[in-house]
Amino acid sequence: TYLGLPESRIFGPKPQLVRVFVNLLTNATQAIEIMQRNAPKNGEPVPLGKIGVELRNDISGGCYEIAVSDNGPGVSEANRAKLFSPNFTTKSGGTGLGLAICRNIVEKCNGSISYQKSFTLGGACFTVRLPKNL
Repeated sequence: TYLGLPESRIFGPKPQLVRVFVNLLTNATQAIEIMQRNAPKNGEPVPLGKIGVELRNDISGGCYEIAVSDNGPGVSEANRAKLFSPNFTTKSGGTGLGLAICRNIVEKCNGSISYQKSFTLGGACFTVRLPKNL
């Protein structure tokens, strides 16, 4: 699901920003797939995966916030402090560079990226803040 704002513009390197959002969407998809694979093992029905992308104004009005949320398992409290560290991963096949690279790209665009539990979907929510291009 996408909720957005019309006529929204930011200034930044398109290939790198595309990489940020592809990585966030890929992580959400993989988290949901793991949850769905584990559900039958736990005697639960396989849940429908949900990913939301929301574009909104930040409180100050000078930035946009792009929130990517999912209904996967989210990030454990123990792992939250390490999320954006290079070489940290909870996946068996990952390198642990994705979120570190995302943070680097976003910060070079004078923005920020953060994690919190998704209030709407119950899983992870990564929020990217980028300055508006007025």
